Amino acid sequence: MLVQALFIYIWLTVLSPLSVTDTYYSVYLLCAVVGLLCLYDNYRTPAECTRGQGITVGVFAGVFAAAVALANYELFEPLTVLQNLFDCVCALAGGFCIGYQILLCMLKRLPLQPSPSARLHPGRVFFLVFGSVSLINLLYLFFVLYPGVLTTDSFTTVSQLMGLSPYDNVMPFWHTVTVKVFFDLGMALFGEINAAIATFHVAQILFMAGCIGFAMMTMYQMGLPVPVMAAVYALYAFMPYNMVYSITLYKDIPFGGAALLFVTAFYRLLKNIGRHRMGNYAALVIGALGFSLWRTNGWYAFLVMVILMVFLMRKEQKRLLLVMIAVLILCWVLINPVLSALDVGETNFVEAFGIPMQQIARVMHEERPLTQEQLSMISEIFWIDKVGALYDPQTVDPVKFNTFRYDKVDYILENLDAYLELYFDLAKTYPGDFLKAWVEQTKGYWNGGYKFWTYTLQMGENNLGIYRTESTNLLSRLYNAWFRYVEKPTILQPLISIGLYVWALVSCCVVNVLKKQKEFLLTIPILVLIAGLWLGTPVFSEFRYAYPMILSMPMILAATVYPVREE
Repeated sequence: MLVQALFIYIWLTVLSPLSVTDTYYSVYLLCAVVGLLCLYDNYRTPAECTRGQGITVGVFAGVFAAAVALANYELFEPLTVLQNLFDCVCALAGGFCIGYQILLCMLKRLPLQPSPSARLHPGRVFFLVFGSVSLINLLYLFFVLYPGVLTTDSFTTVSQLMGLSPYDNVMPFWHTVTVKVFFDLGMALFGEINAAIATFHVAQILFMAGCIGFAMMTMYQMGLPVPVMAAVYALYAFMPYNMVYSITLYKDIPFGGAALLFVTAFYRLLKNIGRHRMGNYAALVIGALGFSLWRTNGWYAFLVMVILMVFLMRKEQKRLLLVMIAVLILCWVLINPVLSALDVGETNFVEAFGIPMQQIARVMHEERPLTQEQLSMISEIFWIDKVGALYDPQTVDPVKFNTFRYDKVDYILENLDAYLELYFDLAKTYPGDFLKAWVEQTKGYWNGGYKFWTYTLQMGENNLGIYRTESTNLLSRLYNAWFRYVEKPTILQPLISIGLYVWALVSCCVVNVLKKQKEFLLTIPILVLIAGLWLGTPVFSEFRYAYPMILSMPMILAATVYPVREE
């Protein structure tokens, strides 16, 4: 026990704020404290687990330790220096101890007992949460940031629905259509574009509040203790990012709400929660449609979940499985034949190759020797004199937008085998550069948390007539003061740390799998989305990309910690 505690202490020392690590130290400190508590608990009451469970826990702990060390590789360079090698070994050992003890304690302690039967009618809980969250965000919209928050992507969506530019699927077509329904309603009622934008944001506020209310009603019916319910409500109602996102025209916002709605409805049907089963099915269909249509990778995450259900639940959950398959097929038709019939432009396949671009750009940035043939092939698709100079480890945008030759897309497709061979040759020759480029580009989605913008309050410049009137009223000052109060404390940094949420999500999945609980299915679509970021994210730590996980995590944790007993 003392040896493991020592390794955890050294782990904290190596990753201290005095080092060059750029990760939130508060996240590492939280993990270490929880790890020490679990170490002590496991020492007092040894956990009993099978050999297979022990191996799985060890693998999880090893991956956790390796992720932290890899994300902070600069601390250990060069490894040929004895001190650096010693620090690396101790960091790996400390991280392993933390991951092992926490997961072992979760296996031993979970599930917890729910509270006694609830006193309030579940419907009252829903309307209390729905009404209060709606009110908080509606006041913020109309008295602080009317008509909402719009960025470059938002204006692209508005331009398309106004017919000023052709539809494409870069901004998901079905999200644009959803915005158009409420935008046109606002134009018909008020005849003014800012009011039309606000009309959509009102609809989005009500939808998000409804999803949150549905989830909290479900947690109440599951028997979560009152203090836990209060903490979850505070996260949903008072965290600044939830307020701002509710009035932001991003595809990721309703997509996140749909993910929460889908996960909640699925769990209700899985565990027979509530008397209105048809209402649960309606919520499931709405959530599944939004999850599959409002972001281009949502359908694939949904597909993985359906495939798992076919193998695991085809006998005992036939009706639920049939509904899921029907929604999957419907969404495929809407995404493929229907979009083709409407002549909607497809997403450029180049968008999915951000990480290979970064890896090649890293090689150019480091000025590695290349053969004449390799230089010639790279110069066919990049402005080669710019690639190395514009390389930014945290985002592919400078390389993608300023050096890639989009007129050469067809050329790449015609010579795809040759370019794949080029990519693998460079990876074999310069594996260190490729690995570092991947780490820098994706670490925000698998390690701790990083200082990066969580949301924006901007109203970008546009020629559409959309503008904001700055508010200096009392409510505006109160909201702004609250934002500063919540965002400043270091102790609250874990609440906006994407990597911490990912570790928690993976932990829930592993615990449920080892306990043979079907609650692990709740984690699958979110894990697929996160894995997609590991393979193709354009930005190293974009909070809105992880928003479905942030919103769904309380429900997933609740199902893991307080699972409903199957009758």
